[in-house]
Amino acid sequence: MPVRHFDGLSHSGVSDLIESFKYTSFQSRNLARCLDVLLKMLTDPTRPVVFMGLAGAMVPGGMRKVVRDMVKLHIVDVLVSTGANLLHDLHEALGFHHYVENKQVSDVELREMRVDRIYDTYAHDNEFIQTDLSIVNFAETLMPRPYSSREFLYLLGKQLQDKESILATAAEENVPIFCPALNDSSIGIALTAHRAKKLKEGKKYFLIDPIEDNLEILRIKEASGKTATIYIGGGVPKNYIQQLEPMAEVVGSNVQGHVYAVQITTDDPKWGGLSGCTLEEAQSWGKLTAEAFHATVYMDATIALPFLFRALVEKKELWYPRPRLKQDWHQLVDSI
Repeated sequence: MPVRHFDGLSHSGVSDLIESFKYTSFQSRNLARCLDVLLKMLTDPTRPVVFMGLAGAMVPGGMRKVVRDMVKLHIVDVLVSTGANLLHDLHEALGFHHYVENKQVSDVELREMRVDRIYDTYAHDNEFIQTDLSIVNFAETLMPRPYSSREFLYLLGKQLQDKESILATAAEENVPIFCPALNDSSIGIALTAHRAKKLKEGKKYFLIDPIEDNLEILRIKEASGKTATIYIGGGVPKNYIQQLEPMAEVVGSNVQGHVYAVQITTDDPKWGGLSGCTLEEAQSWGKLTAEAFHATVYMDATIALPFLFRALVEKKELWYPRPRLKQDWHQLVDSI
């Protein structure tokens, strides 16, 4: 089949534009393949459960509403995130903001002004401290016992009033959020402050049990049948979803690998790191089935994710409404 040269005069929407990339090359064609897999995933009549891994500074980068809307529309059924993205979501839910850089200032000067920089985005450090303190205060309201990150984040989201919040929307829509490296974030810093305070007072404290997370997400996988994945970046969220099948094998549970997978990454596989590892490599571990539909685009997620989401919205007649999962995850994991 000949290459079809891109015609910028003839496309009526983002979905039409991306689908035309099927006949171009390189990452544009990969972007079209990702859309194709996403549509297969969402139109599958067996209703696969979709796990999404969220890494990188997606909330400061302006992707908060995209992720929130994917949860609200039930494109995403289980979210695994870095603590940083959830902290930044909470930050905005409390009325604070991230700011577009319109003038370059030296980082030494920024430190003197207590302004934190995330590439070309700014935020007030003193406001971050207020967000941290809100977590400390919230932790004070919890019973002193072990919690999974899923339960903790559900309770945190449940008390937020911001309808545009990822945490609040997930709590409302029965979408579990896991943060397997919660301590590696400002949320973890705040919980450290809470525990230090309790130890100083000689009182009992609540704590996060990361192994409980493993059992809970494994139980969700076991109850889900067919599953799919969307990886935004790599890191811990990607690995945590990837390891479900190997973990099940060691535990003695019989589950299959994921049947659909889409990956948006800027990492290169040749360095051997998990963030850049190919989905084909995952098949060697059984993390994806041998017949899985999968696609990877090597592209900045702040470009690829909103383009793909908008294309799905334009194709809503094919998959929407996507029914909310009826499974009561809280009851399910409580049965462990």
